[in-house]
Amino acid sequence: MRSDSEIHPLLSAHNRCKNRLEKNLTCFGLFLVSASSLIAECCAVRGPDWLLVDMEASPADRHDLIQMLQAMNGSRSTGMARVARNDRQLIEAALDSGAMGLMVPKVESAAEAKMVADYVYYPPKGKRGVNPIRCSGYFSRLPDYFAEANDSLLTIVQIESARAVAAADEIAAVDGIDVLFIGSGDLACDLGQAGQVESLEMERAFEYVLEACRKHGKTPGIFANSVELAHRYASQGFRFIAVGNDLKLIASGLEQQMYGLEGTDSA
Repeated sequence: MRSDSEIHPLLSAHNRCKNRLEKNLTCFGLFLVSASSLIAECCAVRGPDWLLVDMEASPADRHDLIQMLQAMNGSRSTGMARVARNDRQLIEAALDSGAMGLMVPKVESAAEAKMVADYVYYPPKGKRGVNPIRCSGYFSRLPDYFAEANDSLLTIVQIESARAVAAADEIAAVDGIDVLFIGSGDLACDLGQAGQVESLEMERAFEYVLEACRKHGKTPGIFANSVELAHRYASQGFRFIAVGNDLKLIASGLEQQMYGLEGTDSA
């Protein structure tokens, strides 16, 4: 007899990325800003540890999210979502759609981090509402889904300002927060050095967040603008690392292709 996971991925609570992070392994992934299920599937075929549908900085809506998560079904990539803001309805909708990881931007205090945890987890751990249509395999996993959801979800808050860095220790102490993810671009802007993600001040901020994560047993994450930076961040102790987004990689590939065609007589 086949196991549930062999019938369909929605029937399994397995979160490969979270399991790897719990073993202190590094997980590399991509933000998806194209709102395209075809591109999401193309990325999943390449096997990153995680793929995150960005609903803050892209045109993706909930319908797009579901289609993009469907495109990842059966792959080794854990499907995640970043919501536009720390909002109960947005968080619950993303999780009910089947996201196995949830990222919330611009969290700047322990109180805000506690709100995230309340919205992500079912009682008694949190206050998440009950509407698990897709995430429960269209009700085929009830009541197992309620028993497993709190342990299988990866909860990520973004550290994107000097205020957030200063509060990193208190944020990391919040029960239910798994990853503190540094948004390098926004942090650089907040520190008055837009576009400059490498500086002594940035390194000090990185180390402060790393230390807070070490102290409280949480995973440090960061956005890397290049493969070289991704390797450097991994050597510093970051374990949840973004190596760009889908459209940036497409643009880079196109630029290389077109550069190779320069000088060709097309008349």
